[in-house]
Amino acid sequence: MAVTVQTLTELNDLAKDYFTNVYTQAYNTETPLKSQFGKLENATFAGKKWIFGVKLMRGGGSANAGANKTLPDAKSGQFDQGEATVKRTYTRLSMDGFALETTKSQTGAFKSAIGEAMQDRLEMHDKEVNRQMFCNGDGVLFSITTGGAVSTTQTPGVGTGGAEGDYGVVNGGSGLKHLQIGDVIRLYDNALTTPNGTARAVVSIDYAAGTYVHDGAAIDAADNDVATRATADTDNITAGEATGLLKSVAASGTLHTIPATLKGWQSVVLSNSGTARSISDTLVMRMITQIRARSGKTPNLVVTSPSIVLKYSELFTPLRRLDGFDVQLKGGYMPIQAIVHGGGAIPVMDDPSCPEGRMFFLNTSAFKLADVVGTEMASMDGAQFDRVTDKDAVEGYIRKYWELITVHRSANGMISDISDDGINEIS
Repeated sequence: MAVTVQTLTELNDLAKDYFTNVYTQAYNTETPLKSQFGKLENATFAGKKWIFGVKLMRGGGSANAGANKTLPDAKSGQFDQGEATVKRTYTRLSMDGFALETTKSQTGAFKSAIGEAMQDRLEMHDKEVNRQMFCNGDGVLFSITTGGAVSTTQTPGVGTGGAEGDYGVVNGGSGLKHLQIGDVIRLYDNALTTPNGTARAVVSIDYAAGTYVHDGAAIDAADNDVATRATADTDNITAGEATGLLKSVAASGTLHTIPATLKGWQSVVLSNSGTARSISDTLVMRMITQIRARSGKTPNLVVTSPSIVLKYSELFTPLRRLDGFDVQLKGGYMPIQAIVHGGGAIPVMDDPSCPEGRMFFLNTSAFKLADVVGTEMASMDGAQFDRVTDKDAVEGYIRKYWELITVHRSANGMISDISDDGINEIS
């Protein structure tokens, strides 16, 4: 049985209707961060790169002067030009021709089947985009702290007690947090240069044991190997990932071709050398004060893991709780707590994709989403779905050509090495 022209036409019409009138009107509770940033403007797209201006630091030059004395020299803030390459994120959707025809003959079943399939793929696509907004931009999905014997079972790092795990960072949480059955994974050495075996598909996950099983030949995972998402002939390490908060909100490292050694081009980071400690008002207020002193801006959003929100909320006394704090964030999200300081209150948002043990203090205006193509069903010939050659099936794919741009790095900060009990872990 082949997919009929009528079915394919209806499928494309339903896909357009679902994406425009259903999915884009809703919000995904697992992907709050990706809704908070504005679009990149006043920038040039040159082939594969964005070219844009960034602010390094405020200009000095203010002084008093006596009567008939020389005024201060004319000064201005320090600016530079940044560059960023476009990243390409894809999610494929395939549907069996037999299922399409049989559901088509049942009232309402056809539309329901298409909607469920599209919702699943679009949610997964958004979840991956949201994950990359926190990543280190290096393609690392997780680290393997201790390699084992040659096996099809692998054990990602737990990311606690000073060990690496999620995102390949210390105290970042379990490496299983962003792993799904069906994901294709390739292991690399810790230098991110030499693949350890070929790409393998995840066939099962044991959250209690902290392991996953892949198909194909067994792999001898070495200590500190890292994993990356992969396809048949490439992976996220070679293709590149978005410049997420772990890279942009840092006190070191080149960002958008601008070195951190350039004065003003670094964020405020309060770490504890890998040793976890409790969150406190002192840490939070020190962070806010240092960001204000360095950039002249006060953070307007704090993003952290769910368990840290709970831990910090326990510090609030009744006198410091905000009555009637009614702020709605972009995308329909509501903050679940607020940090009170001398200049007002900062909404706190929890995000399941946030690496554990960290609080990001952000000025949302310091980040811009650079979309060449926003999230969409690819339709180069006007159709979202096409027949699969030699198969009784149709297929389409979701794509996004994008990058997360930081235009004012010093206006943001991060507290790391916070004790986190991992209530957002899957177990």
